[in-house]
Amino acid sequence: MTLLSLTQVTRRYGDGRREVTVLDRVCMEVAAEDFVGVWGPRRSGKTTLLRVAAGIEVPNAGAVCFDGRVLTQMGANERARAMRTHGIAHVAGDWRPQLNQHCIDSVAMALLGDRVSLREARPLARRALERVGAGACAEEWTGRLSAGERMRVALARGLVREPRLLLVDEPTVSPSAIESHELYALLRSLACEGGPAVVLASEDLEALEGARRIMSISDGELRSMDSEGVVVSFPGRYVGGARSSAP
Repeated sequence: MTLLSLTQVTRRYGDGRREVTVLDRVCMEVAAEDFVGVWGPRRSGKTTLLRVAAGIEVPNAGAVCFDGRVLTQMGANERARAMRTHGIAHVAGDWRPQLNQHCIDSVAMALLGDRVSLREARPLARRALERVGAGACAEEWTGRLSAGERMRVALARGLVREPRLLLVDEPTVSPSAIESHELYALLRSLACEGGPAVVLASEDLEALEGARRIMSISDGELRSMDSEGVVVSFPGRYVGGARSSAP
């Protein structure tokens, strides 16, 4: 069953006197309980791809559908509701929390727009923190977190709503190799435990290990790995073949 689909999606930005095409007629499908990895260097379009998929940004052309609903035909408020309970969670690696909050309250705040009181939200927030291995950080101030701990809290904020689709943008934020390895293992486990479908975008190939499908993005084109396609060489290692997913 297709949960998310992007059809002929194009996204452009103005850059002074010229227009830059970041996504060029991109096509993509994500099934329920899928785990899709998207590889690309910096400024390749990974962030734009996930923001468009989440309904945060609207493409210049094409359609984005989630669970049978066309996000690109909705207004901003309706798209925001689609991202909430049992919908889409978008988690960015560069998330910066408020510094004067305990982690449990930072996660609980993600539920308050659903007419849930802070008292009701805190147990759910604690459960989400434990799910991502950050239960010990519940009463810690957000300003004291390491980069890896901050990413786990960001994931808890996304998971606390029990989304059907989790979009993770560049989780490679920790200078510690051990911390990064543990974080990547956590992301793989989320995709394998009967949880949400996961789309993970990163320039670090280690983050994408275990993905059921790996795609690459550059020059506005999204390419899917396919043994029938041409070989694409990535820095430092061989991944497989690639073929454009767009007509």
